[in-house]
Amino acid sequence: MSRSYQFAFNPSANRQARHSELIAVLEILAAWGLIEMTIWTSGKTQFRLFWTAAFFIIASTIAHRPRLRDIGLGRSGLWSSLWVIPAAVALASAAVLLASEAGTLHPLFGAIGIATHSTAYIIWAVFQQFILQAYFFVRLEKLISARLAVFASAGLFSLVHIPNPVLVTVCLFAGWLACEIFRRNRNIYALGIAHAILGLTIAVTVPDNIHRHMRVGIGYYRYHVVRQHQG
Repeated sequence: MSRSYQFAFNPSANRQARHSELIAVLEILAAWGLIEMTIWTSGKTQFRLFWTAAFFIIASTIAHRPRLRDIGLGRSGLWSSLWVIPAAVALASAAVLLASEAGTLHPLFGAIGIATHSTAYIIWAVFQQFILQAYFFVRLEKLISARLAVFASAGLFSLVHIPNPVLVTVCLFAGWLACEIFRRNRNIYALGIAHAILGLTIAVTVPDNIHRHMRVGIGYYRYHVVRQHQG
């Protein structure tokens, strides 16, 4: 019996499905709004909004009591997605060699050590993949087909990196590829590591005055202002 046929003779199931879809829409809009407010504010306001957004995303995920494998946190799909890590390493190695030849290779920005910086970024990269796939993609595929959800999720991922032209462009393609891999394998761990590898590669191979220390939102413009004052 088809889903639509069941709904036609089961109003309760129809109402439940519509309620689930409405919740998904509201959660997407709320999480999206909090993320946008975070990247377009600064100082203490940004700090509070960041943790508010993180709490909302985690809490609203837990509230649904999903199975770990459904949101990419289980062991299922891990082995079949591990290939993305050596692929990312190969791409990063090529980028570093090209940057070295072009004279654009440079150290990571920041006062903290490379190990601390890299570890923190790996954690952040995995969490970004959680937001992208386990949160947005999982909800979008309730509303539209999984294949369309891949494109929609990639679009959201790209938009939150406005106005940084490097990250907007890279994240549109990388977000699409990551969501497509997630659609097939349902695991975020390898994707998070690959994200970290490629993100750190962009940070050291693309000149700082182009990606502006990988900043997005208001931070992208604040970097420009700081550079002007320093000049």
